[in-house]
Amino acid sequence: MMKIHTEDYGQFKVLKVAGKVDILTSSEIRAKLADVARARISVLVVDLDKVVYMDSSGLATFLEGLKSMKEYGGVLRLVNVPERIDKVLKLMKLDQVFEVYDSVDEASRGK
Repeated sequence: MMKIHTEDYGQFKVLKVAGKVDILTSSEIRAKLADVARARISVLVVDLDKVVYMDSSGLATFLEGLKSMKEYGGVLRLVNVPERIDKVLKLMKLDQVFEVYDSVDEASRGK
């Protein structure tokens, strides 16, 4: 089971994801990312600290969200990426596509 919690900080939003991000749950994330794009949020921080598993459809969902946000000048930043997911990002060279930070504070500032 997956849970999504959104926090609004005015200048940026945080999307906290918990559980499994896979083909069965990625549509829920896709809908949240579409809402963010429609609202033209400039910075979205996706906190993956509580994600226990992510398959290729989960990665594709975040790539789609990143693409949608870039179209209007927005940014999607990942934080608290679990080691096993970070290894996949690096293996697929997605660490060069996504901005990855250690904390929400760093990601909110882009530093």
